[in-house]
Amino acid sequence: MGKLGRYYLIIGVILAVLSFSCSSKKPQTKAYIIKKKDRAYVIIKKGDHKTVIEVDGVYISEKDLPVIGEEEERILFEESIKTGIRIPNKKDIRKYLYFYGIRNRSWTERALNRANFYLPMIKSVFKRYGIPEELAYLPAIESAFNPFATSRSGAAGLWQFMRITGKRFGLKINSKVDERRDPYKSTVAAAKYLRYLYRMFGRWDLVLAAYNCGEGCVQRKMRHSSSDFWDIKHRLPSQTREYVPKFFAMVLIAKNPKKYGIKIHRANVYYVETKKYHRISSLRKISSELGVDYGLLKKYNAHFRKGVAYPGYNLNIPYKKVAKTKPVVKKVSYKYRYHYVKKGETLYRIAKKYNVSVEEITKLNKIKNNLIKPGMVLKIPEKEVSLR
Repeated sequence: MGKLGRYYLIIGVILAVLSFSCSSKKPQTKAYIIKKKDRAYVIIKKGDHKTVIEVDGVYISEKDLPVIGEEEERILFEESIKTGIRIPNKKDIRKYLYFYGIRNRSWTERALNRANFYLPMIKSVFKRYGIPEELAYLPAIESAFNPFATSRSGAAGLWQFMRITGKRFGLKINSKVDERRDPYKSTVAAAKYLRYLYRMFGRWDLVLAAYNCGEGCVQRKMRHSSSDFWDIKHRLPSQTREYVPKFFAMVLIAKNPKKYGIKIHRANVYYVETKKYHRISSLRKISSELGVDYGLLKKYNAHFRKGVAYPGYNLNIPYKKVAKTKPVVKKVSYKYRYHYVKKGETLYRIAKKYNVSVEEITKLNKIKNNLIKPGMVLKIPEKEVSLR
């Protein structure tokens, strides 16, 4: 059980015992804790009288938490290298493996199957803006990949933008459309926001925390520029403290769904063509004209408030990808440049700087386990390709 859960139990027991014992010293008051499924209860007995108090929060004992196996350790290591996020406390991740993979398995299965509709498009946009592909899974914990989702605070769409943040990054909100619900435009806005946060903090773990509670929230909690998420975690709001562990738990489940009994329907993978629409027309009529399933078209165009497309706004048309003929390469030659590794640099950041892959750098420099140290000099490939 986490610290917060233990605090709830301890405080609950103390308050309950005090309230009963103050009224009379006899008969003797006893209090103890029982657990049923994933809930905890304080039982207070005073003579023949018994009171049951449910403890707020989820009670999870150590034995309930899923074990992180070799395959998941490998995935975590790779994600840590790619994002530069260190992972010192796997128990926090295990807690959300339980929450998403066991306690709420059916919810997670629906979310990851909805993800098929949007992941190719999200990854394509993120690649264009230099955002790590792994962050494409963030909508799973933001909105369960539901573009129609709205939070109690008014955040909307896949990326759960508030009105002010959405408008700040170019999303239109009026009587005709709410582009926070446009899967394509909201993803572009999310990429811009994540890039903006990365330029501010220089670390993806702090970017995730700031995406959850705002950049001002994270800045106020940082004592020095070298702080990472785990250094300031205890000073962050409770929801933000759990955000990074939630993200890694969801990535582990998404990459190994069979372990948790989750079935992913790969046939639902779609790509998106986006264009400005030229006239007023209902989505139902457009689906008939284009031969696209109405329910599917509606998923990709949730931003049209009344199911009516308007001129000047994006219309997203889903399609199945068709394999294209690859160009024949006549000649490939290589040149190299050199990079001196500085303190705090990661392979991901170096690869991004030179627009090459991490795998190309590790293979060329015979780097094992993706480990680099300050002072190393790395060869960086520069390709020259001639086509027939």
